[in-house]
Amino acid sequence: MDETGGPTGTEKGRIVVDADGTVVEVDAAAAALLGHPGGLLVGRSIADVLGSGTDGIAVVTAVGHELRSPLTSIRGYTSLLLSRWDRIGDADKQMMLGQINHDAERVTRLINELLDISRLETNRLTLTPRMVHLAELAVSVVSSIRATVPELTAEVDFPDDFPVVAADADKIEQVLTNLVENAVKYGSPLGLRIEGTVGASLDETDGSVAPDQADGMTRHVSVTVRDTGSGIEPEDLPRVFNRWFQRKQGRPSGSGLGLWISRGLVEAHGGRLTVESPDGEGAAFTFTLPLPGP
Repeated sequence: MDETGGPTGTEKGRIVVDADGTVVEVDAAAAALLGHPGGLLVGRSIADVLGSGTDGIAVVTAVGHELRSPLTSIRGYTSLLLSRWDRIGDADKQMMLGQINHDAERVTRLINELLDISRLETNRLTLTPRMVHLAELAVSVVSSIRATVPELTAEVDFPDDFPVVAADADKIEQVLTNLVENAVKYGSPLGLRIEGTVGASLDETDGSVAPDQADGMTRHVSVTVRDTGSGIEPEDLPRVFNRWFQRKQGRPSGSGLGLWISRGLVEAHGGRLTVESPDGEGAAFTFTLPLPGP
C-alpha cells in the first residue's frame, strides 16, 4: 500500500474461487487492487470481479482460469496412459485420447481468443480469406461439440444453392462454435437450428451506392443459430455482446468474452452479429457476411 492506502503496483492479491468460477474469498490486497471492498466481490463470478479491475490483467486471468480445466484433464489422462498403458483396455485408451484431443483443441481456441482480444483492440486482426462452404462448416461444428455434449440435437438447414463466401474459415468456425456452445449453455442442447439464407440490405456504412450496386443494396448471406430455451431477459439483450457479460439463467461459465470476440470477428469481415429473443421463444443469434457484387 502507498501512504494513501492505495495499491503500490507491486503487491499481489489472493482470490479464491470454487469449481463454478464463483468468488468465495478475497484478501485485502486483492480488494485494494480491484478497488472494491472484498465483501462486495464474494459471490460474484471471477470474470465479473476481474472485469472491475485493470482490463489487461482481467483478460489474462480470466482466460488463464479457463485454461486450467482442460490442461488438468490433459495432464491427468496422459499421466495415466504413460504409467498404466498395458493395463488399460483399448476402448478406455480411445476414450482418453479422444478427450485429450478435445481438451487440446479447447486450449488452442482459448489461446486464439486471447490473441484475438489484443488484435481486435488494436485493429491489427489479420484475416486469411478463402472460399468457405458455411453449411459444411456448421455440420463440422455441431459434430465437434456433440463429442462432449452427446445429447445435442441440431438441424442444419441451408438452401442447395447457398453460395460459398470469401472468409477466414478459422475465424468463422470460432464464431459458429461460440454461438452453438452459447445456445447449449444458456438454452437447451435439444432442437437447435442453424439456418442459412441469402439476402440484401441497404448499405448502412455511409449511405453510398457502389458502382456495381445501382439499386443501393448490398448482397449478403445470413447464418442464424436458434435455440429452444427460455430466451434472454429483455434487460439483458442490450448487454449480451458486452465484454465480461454473463447471463444468470442457464449454466453460466467461461470468461464472458465469447460473444464480444465473435462480434468483433464478424465485423472484421464486414458483417454484423445481432440477437433476437421473442418472449418465450428462445434466442436467435444471426451473423451476416457480404457477398461480392454481380
